[in-house]
Amino acid sequence: MERGASTRTGDAAGAFTQYFRGLAAALGASPGWYAVFARRDPDAARDYFEGADVPPWDVVRALIHDVAAVRGGHVGDGVLVPARRLHAAAVAAHDAAPGSEHALRARLDLMLRERQYATLRERDLDDALHRAGHDPGRADLVAGELAWARDDRERAAIRCAELQARLDAVLARPAVPEDWFRAPAAPPPAPRVPAPRTGDGAYAPEAAPPPPPPPPPARGRKEGRRGGARYGGARFAGAPEAAAEEPSPAPAPPPDAAHPGPRGARFAGAAEEQPPAGGHEEPGGAEARAHRVAARTAAARMAELRRTGRSGEAYVLMSEAAAGPAEQIPELAAALEQSGLAADVATLLWELAARPPHHLAAVASALDAAGRAEDCRTLLHQAAARPAAEVARTAAALCEARLRDRAVTLLAALVRARTPDTAAAIVAERPDLTGPLLDAAGLVSASRRRDVVAALRRAGLSDRES
Repeated sequence: MERGASTRTGDAAGAFTQYFRGLAAALGASPGWYAVFARRDPDAARDYFEGADVPPWDVVRALIHDVAAVRGGHVGDGVLVPARRLHAAAVAAHDAAPGSEHALRARLDLMLRERQYATLRERDLDDALHRAGHDPGRADLVAGELAWARDDRERAAIRCAELQARLDAVLARPAVPEDWFRAPAAPPPAPRVPAPRTGDGAYAPEAAPPPPPPPPPARGRKEGRRGGARYGGARFAGAPEAAAEEPSPAPAPPPDAAHPGPRGARFAGAAEEQPPAGGHEEPGGAEARAHRVAARTAAARMAELRRTGRSGEAYVLMSEAAAGPAEQIPELAAALEQSGLAADVATLLWELAARPPHHLAAVASALDAAGRAEDCRTLLHQAAARPAAEVARTAAALCEARLRDRAVTLLAALVRARTPDTAAAIVAERPDLTGPLLDAAGLVSASRRRDVVAALRRAGLSDRES
């Protein structure tokens, strides 16, 4: 590597490490997902803090949301997109080191085994839960383990997609643009999540963050151990992953009829669909056609970026697509599968699970209507890890869309993975969800339903559907 490129690589890695330390400093000793993560896997936290390794994107995003919860602000695309660009540059810089291909292959192989193990364990526990239906104590225990296994599988799928993208970038290194490793000119200041609004609607001034805390103490590294906190999620239900509501950017307009969008081999499968002969089209047909064209164009662009080793840009494009029209998401998922990017569907669902409640509910509705029931279920299970108030708003939006059964699916995932008091907070936020919540608790187990009823009574809330 040329000297100039090496300097840019170091700049990118150093800029991200400084940003990550700033996030941790802004969080301080406050509880949250990352605090539990660092306590359960101090070796990984230490490597990330010292810049010896780059954390997976979902770890970075969870830390950003934790800081937002502490500061009382919102996490929008203005924070996440620059952070993702900085993370992508650091990943590319880290993977430019000699021996990275071998290391990535080893990590991907480990994660694939993790995913397979979690899939088999989830299947066994699901069967065990049905067999334990007449033993409430046993059913509660199995339900908790099942939530962990499901979360392990979903996170492992996301990590596999990320590691595969990094490996693809290393294998296609000659095609990486010369300026790819250059860190953004103005990295997003780690702790500058907006402070609470003042009475006149403006944001209050924000104090500078405290100096970074010392890294966790060094310990013997146990690479590949299963069940470490770096793979956890539902198991940290006691420490809420505060995914604050993110404002959605304005949807992109549909392609202009005079300029149908990209064509040619580079955008195979993204050619414009012609309306039916005779000029007559079913109601909503033009809009549906526009969504298909936009989805296929985005999928083809992602495939091209992956092929040329520009995986960081592909991640950014996926994040932007997740903020687009809900009706486009099923088409995008199908287009990704047709483009050979089926693993990226898991990453897309992960991104969608952090969207604002009404947008998340609209996506779940669109997936359900398109016959993608498994994707809908996965999305709702991931969304159950959000703060209770946001889960309540999502469930209410699903009920308003006449998808009560999907609202029950969401609430059942929360009941399995969270405490009864957290479940009661759903009703405190939206009293009209009492019925769906009790139905969801009953699906988990009879004893869990009794626990939720007791929590509602302790909170002075009704335990009957109005």
